[in-house]
Amino acid sequence: MYQIAPRNVFLHERVLADPRCVARMERMMAGITPDEPPIIVDDETLSEIARERNWGRVREWRTGQYKRTRDPDIIFHRYEWRSPEEQAAFDAAYPDLRIGLLRGTGFVGYRDGRSLLAKRNGICQNAYDLHSAWGCLHACDYCNIGTFLTIHLNLEEMVERLPSVLDEQRWCKLWKYDNQTDTITFEPEYGASEAMIGAFAERDDQFLLLYTKSDNVEHLLELDHRGHTIISWTTSSETVAREIEKNSPSTSERIEAARKCQEAGYHVRARFSPIVPVIGWREEGSAMIEEYLTRVRPDVITMDTLALLGYDRLCGCFDMDLLDPIYVEACRALYEDGEHPGKPYWPAGKQIFPHELRLDILRHYVEEIRRYNTDVPISFCDETPEMWAEFTREELQQGPEEYVCTCGPDSVPGNPLLGSA
Repeated sequence: MYQIAPRNVFLHERVLADPRCVARMERMMAGITPDEPPIIVDDETLSEIARERNWGRVREWRTGQYKRTRDPDIIFHRYEWRSPEEQAAFDAAYPDLRIGLLRGTGFVGYRDGRSLLAKRNGICQNAYDLHSAWGCLHACDYCNIGTFLTIHLNLEEMVERLPSVLDEQRWCKLWKYDNQTDTITFEPEYGASEAMIGAFAERDDQFLLLYTKSDNVEHLLELDHRGHTIISWTTSSETVAREIEKNSPSTSERIEAARKCQEAGYHVRARFSPIVPVIGWREEGSAMIEEYLTRVRPDVITMDTLALLGYDRLCGCFDMDLLDPIYVEACRALYEDGEHPGKPYWPAGKQIFPHELRLDILRHYVEEIRRYNTDVPISFCDETPEMWAEFTREELQQGPEEYVCTCGPDSVPGNPLLGSA
């Protein structure tokens, strides 16, 4: 587990009712050194703390805007299994807890990816995902985490409920866990990797996707995954990993983690996302791709460019001296021009750079990938139909009408579009 030094640790009183939760919390506290002893809270007190510390800014702010200098506050929590009526009453009583899993609900999530084409001209797929925490020890400037980290401890209950959840949605073959945090950073003390991997090892045709930037993988190497766990690393060029994805492992450390897990029999995939156009992005991207693809053979590669910020937040999040001025100026011009072509842009859409500049990045990455791997399928995350049309099916080994990606619902072993790991 990473060593964590938050201002405060808050312990929800419901945790104390389950000895297994208490034991898990005590294991994790061995690596946590808060400024003060843990504080026991109920929903009302937690709501007051959320309001006082303005945690609700996560709805609008990006991590880089906080200029975070230390680890987030930690809330040890326990999931409740409320009826819709009970949940509605809870939300009415505690509106400040409707963020970051502070309500004590949210184990199963749903991504309505198909709706993104109408909402922001982006191609995506529907799928379900799983969550046990929200917030992150990594502090990537572009991300939407804030200054608190909610960790639910009743993993046994989650695993007990999991078979019925999976059975209800048999069409969803791949279940992503967890894109609201990086649970691998809490391991092995947390125990979620072992619990979730063990649960999916019993499934016949459904798979777990671990979603990470971390190199904390030693606990994974001896687990009996039975080929039913896929691990996806967000891998970035060296300047981005060092200067923008703060508190995160280096490019080489992530690649080595992927190599170890592939050697341990896990299905491994790459996510070059978001590609941040730093000065020298072309050369750094080439170096990253060479190192990755000469050491690891992913079954699919997904990528996209920096997005979902707008010009003001771009300036508020980043050290602008790091960024390619061509991209900065293009972003500024787009947001100054209310009638610019290519709408919609944020907040109605995703893209913050014009089509041609994004194409320059994606074209370069595709060409570099093909220098080292000629058949791995390549996909774009929530990109426009116009961008997909710039590439042939032969270049990507697939097309927008039917494709595999990092977290698509049928992007699992056995899909004929997947490259061999």
